[in-house]
Amino acid sequence: MISSVVGMTHHTTARQPSTVSDPTRTTADPRPQAQRSRRALVIAGATAAAVLLWLVAGPVLGTDLQVLEGPGARSAAPVTAGAVITSTVVAGLLGWSLLAVLQRLTSRGATIWRWVASLVALLSLCGPLTLAQSSGGTVALALLHVLVAGILILALPGRSRAGATG
Repeated sequence: MISSVVGMTHHTTARQPSTVSDPTRTTADPRPQAQRSRRALVIAGATAAAVLLWLVAGPVLGTDLQVLEGPGARSAAPVTAGAVITSTVVAGLLGWSLLAVLQRLTSRGATIWRWVASLVALLSLCGPLTLAQSSGGTVALALLHVLVAGILILALPGRSRAGATG
C-alpha cells in the first residue's frame, strides 16, 4: 500500500508544470514589440498626414511653398514631398529615441517628453514664420508643423494606464 501511494505521489508530481525554466520556451514580454510597432505606425501616420496636407496646399491649391535656404539667404527653394517625408520621419525617430530614454530613466518619462516635444514644436514654427516666401506658404507650412507635432505628441507615447505613463 505504501509503495502504491509513493508511486501515485511521484506520478502526480510528474504531471505538474515544472518550475525549472525551459530554454526553448520564450518568456519575452510581447508588449515592447507591440509598442515599437505602434510607434512606427504613429510616425508613418504623421508622415502620411503631412504629405497629404502638403499635396493639398501645394499642388492642389497652388500655394507657394518656397522657403529661404537659410536665415539671411537671398535664394529660395521649394518645399518638396521628399523634404516633408524626410523631416517628419527624422523628427519622429528623434522624438521616439528621446521618449525611450526618458521612459527608461523615470516613471514620468512620457510627461517630460510631452513638455519637451511641445517646446520643440513651438520652436520649429520659427522656420515657416521667418523663411516662407508667401503668406499662404507661411500658413500651410505652419500647419504642417502643427499637424506633425500634434500627432507625435499625442500618439507617440501612447495612452496612460493606471499607475503608468506611456
